[in-house]
Amino acid sequence: MIRNNKLLLAAWAAALTASFYSTSLTAASITANASANVLAPLAIAPGVNPMYFGDVSGDAASITTVVLTTGGATSSADGAGVGGAPTAGDFDVTGAGNLAYDITLPLDGVVTLTNGGNPAMSVDGFSDSAGGSSSLVTGSDSFTVGATLTINANQPAALYTGTYDVIVNYQ
Repeated sequence: MIRNNKLLLAAWAAALTASFYSTSLTAASITANASANVLAPLAIAPGVNPMYFGDVSGDAASITTVVLTTGGATSSADGAGVGGAPTAGDFDVTGAGNLAYDITLPLDGVVTLTNGGNPAMSVDGFSDSAGGSSSLVTGSDSFTVGATLTINANQPAALYTGTYDVIVNYQ
């Protein structure tokens, strides 16, 4: 009986020792670092020139269009009259230096120019001088925006105005 007790005690000690060593020999832990580089927020502001299609005239019987380039020039391939002093809209962007950013312009069918009860005119085909993305050299950059104005047939004479959104995001 003593021999069985010694044998049981030895088996119990061996099992306890094996579980202690197997757990401590296979477990490991480490403390790791975490960090974040917080960038200066991107900011966009209108420049000196708002988007202005200039002095335009449509046709009494058909719809016409006026294209305003990102360089501020206007033209019409379908007979609209263009003149005055058109300007592309210009924008200034600031943020963290030497990083790239994307430019998002309005989709077609979203922007209109209005004047009271007169029919609204659509502004579509927005484009920017940076080609959709640019870089912040020393933390600042600028670009211009052009678009296409659709003049309704027999559009009443008046000054028409509207707004549009330009969004910039870090790449």
